[in-house]
Amino acid sequence: MIFIADTSPLSALAEIGALEILPALYGTIIVPETVRRECLHPRAPVDLTPWFTDNPWLQVVPDPQPLLPEVGSLDPGEAAAITLAWQSRPASLLILDDLNGRKLCEALHLRRTGTAGVLYEAARAGILDFEAAICRLQTTSFRLSSNVVDELRQRLRANHP
Repeated sequence: MIFIADTSPLSALAEIGALEILPALYGTIIVPETVRRECLHPRAPVDLTPWFTDNPWLQVVPDPQPLLPEVGSLDPGEAAAITLAWQSRPASLLILDDLNGRKLCEALHLRRTGTAGVLYEAARAGILDFEAAICRLQTTSFRLSSNVVDELRQRLRANHP
């Protein structure tokens, strides 16, 4: 399986100090060059910069060319990540949060998860306290539906009574 990340989940996980769960869950994480540039932008969370230095489980790849025509309305990082996932299907899982990107992934039949899904999987694997992570996430500018959080809590309870 190939795990491809967009900027938003990386930023959110950096803001809550949880980037280390990515290699623990997925091994190698692949990001297109545009996502790397977005993550190193001066307004990006400061914890992202060291994450892009000397990490054997992070692989930066050139942006795929040409981009899918369907990604034209998305930001450049999402466009590159979705196109890369499309080229790697069905062996890829895309980690992406943007609503329009999620809708496009559904239309393209791409496997995807988001920040909340990553936190859920980490909690299921016993490497993260879901409630503590959600509380930290809610102190950031990250928008997360309370319905999504409630559904993930119910799933966790069902899997760990």
